Amino acid sequence: MINLINKQLQQFAQTAGDKPRTNLVIHLAAVNLLALLKGQSLGKDPIYPAIYWQDKEQQQTIACLGQIEECTNIPQPTAQACYFGGLAFQQQGEQWLDFPAIRFIRPALEFKLQQQKLTLTCHFNGLHRIDKTIALVNMLQPPQALTAVETTILSRSDLPNQAQWADLVDLAIEYKALLPKVVLSRETQLLCKNRVNHLDLLAQWQQANPNSFHFSVQFSQKHAFISCSPERLFCRKKSQLKTEALAGTINRGRTEREDAFLSQSLLTDKKIDRENYLVQEFIIANLKQLKAKISCEDAYVMQLQNVQHLCVPINATLNAQTTDANLLYKLHPTPAVGGSPKLPALQFINDKEPYLRGWYAGAVGYLSSEKSDFSVAIRSALMTDHSIKLFAGAGIVTGSIAAQEWQELDNKIGTVLDILSAQKGVR
Repeated sequence: MINLINKQLQQFAQTAGDKPRTNLVIHLAAVNLLALLKGQSLGKDPIYPAIYWQDKEQQQTIACLGQIEECTNIPQPTAQACYFGGLAFQQQGEQWLDFPAIRFIRPALEFKLQQQKLTLTCHFNGLHRIDKTIALVNMLQPPQALTAVETTILSRSDLPNQAQWADLVDLAIEYKALLPKVVLSRETQLLCKNRVNHLDLLAQWQQANPNSFHFSVQFSQKHAFISCSPERLFCRKKSQLKTEALAGTINRGRTEREDAFLSQSLLTDKKIDRENYLVQEFIIANLKQLKAKISCEDAYVMQLQNVQHLCVPINATLNAQTTDANLLYKLHPTPAVGGSPKLPALQFINDKEPYLRGWYAGAVGYLSSEKSDFSVAIRSALMTDHSIKLFAGAGIVTGSIAAQEWQELDNKIGTVLDILSAQKGVR
């Protein structure tokens, strides 16, 4: 593979010069892109940034290595540019190490798998030297087989703990006149006996919940942020937009009959309907401010391994002047992860939650002139050394019961806990 890429890069240099202004696309034999990234992560000189992305329809899988540009604002791509990255849950205040309020990169190497066909796009912008890309290609390591996660959980700590959670839920309900809904969340930190490879964990998570977004973002060796998120913030193809109100959660049943009963209750429960409606209302109001033409589809139940959610798809035709930055700032964070009204809910979370959300419940994805796709980074984990931090949230409205919401948080992190405990194999 390396010889083929280098040969085409050298031929490209003869016509495009030392600093090409256009991308080079190379066709390659298909490989598993998680395995490709794992090979780089275990090499003597790992390449960063290293980003993995798969949309929830599984139409495309992408692996990015290296960068030719970095932005700490939301870029507006032109021509062949494509940027990968994301936004933190809140733009103000302290952020995670490596993960600032906004960080996007234009990759040096972008591997894309579509319909079992693999292409490599070598990005150029008229400033990046082709010999730097050749040097990066020469650092590539062979793919490494994905293996079962093998570790022992030595300890678990929750922030907030269960008593603090109950107090927070009671306090949120007291504020119901100002805050019809606020999404409270929890960080669960696991200390593991062995260091867990984040790509092995993501591979098993992917198998458990295939109908989700799957991504991994690693800017340095220190931290990896991974997610198996069921929630789309938006997908834009030219002027056509797809988004969704995903709010309202119930666990899966132990039998088919119980599962069907619980699924039906999602569609009829007044508390869940109110919770979801607040999200719909927010999205529609903000798209109308951008002068979009909007239509909603019927609600349906999205089923995952341990939980199921009420989802209402929303479609829109955008005004020609609307940018991805407009959409990100207007739609993120939705009441599905923040609350309603937006600003009081964010202030409540900022003041009362005892940990830093960082990119949890942020927006992660990519943008280009033709298409942009962003997931809401729920069902996520921040991994470093022997530590895994898992995140989960629950919408608090009138009628919420702290003990039930705490159980919902456990259900939402249950898939990862099962993987870490069960020692299952990976195909």
